[in-house]
Amino acid sequence: MKSGKKNLDNLSKSNRWKLLTLMTVGFTLLTTSIILAVIDPGLILARYNLRMGKGTVLYDLLSKEMAGALVETYIFNITNAERFMSGEDYKLKVEEIGPFTYQEYRAHDDLFLDEDTETLRYSPRLSTRFVPELSIADPMDVNVTVPNIPLLAMASKMGTYPAWTQMGFNILANRLDSRPVVTLRTHDFLWGYKDPLIALGNTLMPGWINFEKLGMLDRLYDKKAEYTLEVGASDADKFKIKTVNGENGLSMRGYDPSIRSYCNTFTNTYEGLVYPPQLTPDFPIRIYRNVFCRIMELEYTETRDMEFGPKAYVYRISNTTFMPGPDNECLCGNRDCFNGMSDLSPCFYGFQVYLSQGHLLGADPKIYERVEGLHPDFKKHGSEFVVDPNLGIVLATNFTLQLNVVVDDVSFNYRTKAFSNTVIPAFYFKIIQPQLPDETKAMFRTLYLVTPYVCLGIEVFLVTVALVLFAFSARLVYWSWLCGRNSMGFEVTKDEKETPVYVEPLIERDANFTVELIPKSQIAKPDS
Repeated sequence: MKSGKKNLDNLSKSNRWKLLTLMTVGFTLLTTSIILAVIDPGLILARYNLRMGKGTVLYDLLSKEMAGALVETYIFNITNAERFMSGEDYKLKVEEIGPFTYQEYRAHDDLFLDEDTETLRYSPRLSTRFVPELSIADPMDVNVTVPNIPLLAMASKMGTYPAWTQMGFNILANRLDSRPVVTLRTHDFLWGYKDPLIALGNTLMPGWINFEKLGMLDRLYDKKAEYTLEVGASDADKFKIKTVNGENGLSMRGYDPSIRSYCNTFTNTYEGLVYPPQLTPDFPIRIYRNVFCRIMELEYTETRDMEFGPKAYVYRISNTTFMPGPDNECLCGNRDCFNGMSDLSPCFYGFQVYLSQGHLLGADPKIYERVEGLHPDFKKHGSEFVVDPNLGIVLATNFTLQLNVVVDDVSFNYRTKAFSNTVIPAFYFKIIQPQLPDETKAMFRTLYLVTPYVCLGIEVFLVTVALVLFAFSARLVYWSWLCGRNSMGFEVTKDEKETPVYVEPLIERDANFTVELIPKSQIAKPDS
């Protein structure tokens, strides 16, 4: 320690400041390089830009109508209606016709951000437009033979009523000439067709049937069904659903503050637009859309390298989503649960319509043992949700949902009795997120493929400069030490009155050469 102190003492004042500057700058650069190696400045900047706040990119995006998912619809066309109804064929034969593709457009009415509570409120408004270039034909030009859902659903309801009620229903159905199978234009089947039973129900029971025509997509995209979402706006709970119409659960699924279940409350539930950043594989995710009439659970399956940079998490609809169990009791309605389907009647005016995956994927084959033409295939009818876990951005979405008519014992009616205890597939739709725009992919490439190398180059540069500065500092200390060691001066004791001087004879030095210090007073002065 004394040697080090002497080395510093040998430094001049200017060299000390130089050494302090070199060491300070060097340590600063080294610390900066370590920080860059530990954190990712590109991701931090991206998360900041994707935060929820007035005037941010995400808020501005929600403030205007935007193109959403593509909706591919496929109709199950019945090919042996007469033979099945006559009893000649035991199985109902169907063939898939489609796709008829629609572009979904989404707006967020009454958008309001409460920055104090970090809550976002809005009323989703969905609309669709036909996309002919992605469809097999114009749905106005294609006829399909399909089940007459109003008649079959009402007949199923009558199955448990007294005989005299069933007789009255038969008389009414015969008088209106309602048939269990109808041939319609595809457009009418999807967006609404008139049936005498619906018209009568709308007149006699307006509180139950408040529409004059029935269409599959028309009911799912019911414009009269307005609702308001309240979601989280902080990074920790971004777009996590807090309430729907002011309630913390689904009232149509039996939610009540005093009667809560995992099935009907918004625990770990998101709308699916965006997720919180920094996801982990075990982070629980459920999704809810008003179209689903239920909450669906997702499960992590794998991590996938995307060609434009991210290491994305891949999720799918959990196998337990359509299975009976304690977490799904609210989806069974007032009857036994089906393995592979959930009751959609609370959102379909009490009609016995059930939701499943396309071609009843994952369902018990016994459910559709009387139907020929279903070919469940996970690649075609499964689900896939691809999410960037660092930013919570959805990179790709692809899943199918199918509507099925569940017919109970309707043998009391001669026209419908052939359909007793049968599950009839009506149609299914595939939700596909369009590919990300090229500029968005370019952003991801910059973030994941370019920025890391730029940061690495900066880190190497900073470390190199820091080492050079440390080397200069060491060199400065070393030369100061070396000069102090080789100095020819000697330390002497000062006299208060006289200062000793150094005298060296002007003779050639030899091995016995000595140096003598004498006071100034003893030095002979030359004669003037």
